[in-house]
Amino acid sequence: MDTTDGRVRSGPQSKIPPILFWLVAAAVVLRIVTAAVDRGKKDEGSGLVRWRPHKKAAAAARSEGKPVLYDFTAAWCPPCHRLDTEGWGDSRVASLVNDSYLPVRIIDREREEGRNPAPIDELQRRYSVTAFPTLVVADPDGREIAKFEGYNGKEPLVRFLEESRKKPPRRGYSRESRVESLGPGA
Repeated sequence: MDTTDGRVRSGPQSKIPPILFWLVAAAVVLRIVTAAVDRGKKDEGSGLVRWRPHKKAAAAARSEGKPVLYDFTAAWCPPCHRLDTEGWGDSRVASLVNDSYLPVRIIDREREEGRNPAPIDELQRRYSVTAFPTLVVADPDGREIAKFEGYNGKEPLVRFLEESRKKPPRRGYSRESRVESLGPGA
């Protein structure tokens, strides 16, 4: 016991060295920053595909002369994560997408936030997206060219991408015209 001033000290006798304190504080700050950066990367998309913002997709597709490839995805979706890793992370697939399409990632946030922003809801309605992942190829005017639901491996994905880049848009096709063509009570 230290009694040099006549008093008895109580409590812990060891002291954390200041350098250790600063190292721990720096590690915590670094972890917070990397978590924020990783979250941003997940929202932008993953892999080697150069995703574009959906707001400028039509104008960019017109100027580049490419169809738009919409990737409808969700954070909670395991097949979407497989597509990110096996599909968009593959250099052959990414090259095909970047060369042939204007890729746009649409992230569904309904589960996480209770609803999607209006432009996301509009795109999901326009292309009748009911499952994730769903890929939609559309011309710059928004006419659907091809649609691919789910993810069952890289080869079916590549087949879809190669075939859909050769297809013309479905002229006059919309959900409403499809229902009308089936007749009353469809």
